[in-house]
Amino acid sequence: MQALSPEILLILLPLLSPLLRPLFPAGRRKVWATILPVAFFLLLILLQLLKGEGGLFVSPLPETGLLLTLCLGVLLLPILLILPERPAAPHAGRLPAVWLPCLLLSAGALGFLGSGPGRVLGGGAGLIFLLFLGALVLDGAFPGAYRRSFLLRLFLSGSISLGLALRPVLLVSLPGEVLFLAALLLLFPAPLSRRTERVVSPEFLKMDVLFFQSLPPLLAFQLLRSVPEGFPGVFPLLGGASLVWGLLGLFRAKTAHYVQEVADGLAAAGMGALTAGMLSGTSQGQAGGLFLAILLPQAALLGGLVLSSLVLRYRVRTMVGLSGSGTMIAPLRLAFLLAAFQGMSLPLVGGFLGEWRLLLGIWARSPFLGAGVLAGLFYSFFLVLAFLRRLFSGDGPVLSRGDGEIVRTLWPGELLAFGTGSFFLLLTDLAATAGHIFGRIP
Repeated sequence: MQALSPEILLILLPLLSPLLRPLFPAGRRKVWATILPVAFFLLLILLQLLKGEGGLFVSPLPETGLLLTLCLGVLLLPILLILPERPAAPHAGRLPAVWLPCLLLSAGALGFLGSGPGRVLGGGAGLIFLLFLGALVLDGAFPGAYRRSFLLRLFLSGSISLGLALRPVLLVSLPGEVLFLAALLLLFPAPLSRRTERVVSPEFLKMDVLFFQSLPPLLAFQLLRSVPEGFPGVFPLLGGASLVWGLLGLFRAKTAHYVQEVADGLAAAGMGALTAGMLSGTSQGQAGGLFLAILLPQAALLGGLVLSSLVLRYRVRTMVGLSGSGTMIAPLRLAFLLAAFQGMSLPLVGGFLGEWRLLLGIWARSPFLGAGVLAGLFYSFFLVLAFLRRLFSGDGPVLSRGDGEIVRTLWPGELLAFGTGSFFLLLTDLAATAGHIFGRIP
């Protein structure tokens, strides 16, 4: 990371949030002290993107890395807006502190802004190990929330990535390519596993959405940046494996009973297609993969925050139990609809534009796999539509007048978080439509 040495102080800027927060009393000033360092850091990254090579930093930084860093900060801001307003709970004192997301942002900047195959892979491995440590912290706050097999998968993925970073020449060999794909698949949610013992607390679900649904697409793209030319020689084998993984995720989302299983299945489906597009080695596949790595985490976070709010209000963690639960809460319905549009691949939204480029890139390498992607897109459209109808139509739970008023009331932190997440998601759509994101990759 020698090229980053003059900018290291700026990269550590988000760590001011957990340092400033204890200095202010509870209330709005504490919230502002928490989010201002992160917001200022994101503004600097955005200015660097707009200025290009003659920007704020001394050394030229990769534009894809800047985009990924910006996306990670956009994911963290809604979480930071909600964390200070979490309700009292038996385990509240043991919940992950604000320093955990802020540390993730500083580490993510170091990992994403590196250049060269070894540095990119090493940065990705470091972030996976941080994800592993985050799982240990969450599991300590909610014992039994994560199985040992899940933690082992994260550890193996980081170890394989670190091994390839030490010997990047292995990436041009068939064993190295297979190991690389194994590291990616280990990072994804398991498409057929059942985690029904999961303790679904609203605070836990919010952090879980960030760490294990929103961050993995960014990490997957970070690892794939080390092989921008893809694996054209064995693409039908490796790309087919990632697409099968994604289709299994759709099957899991269709048959799941619990909210977390549905979310994991949809996340696995999106990352399977993203990986296949990047492995194709085509410019279309790379452009679509980059944009989906930016868009999918934002959509997953916004949808996950809505689901965590419904879980909080009704204390139900099954999809059947949440049927009709959002009919009385218009802001939640609007936010979830915006997030779902990306997964439904409707024309004129970013999800459609990104997946269209992804499809063209995969089709150019293998029409058979391209047909599989097309079938998966149609299936995911009807699947997400069914979830929308289940949660936000029909008769909701029968509540007393007082309970109904409580359910409809959103906290100020929730409104700010939903508004921030929706704003950035719409901004990403606008940037993609105008070509400002897809143009980053020729």
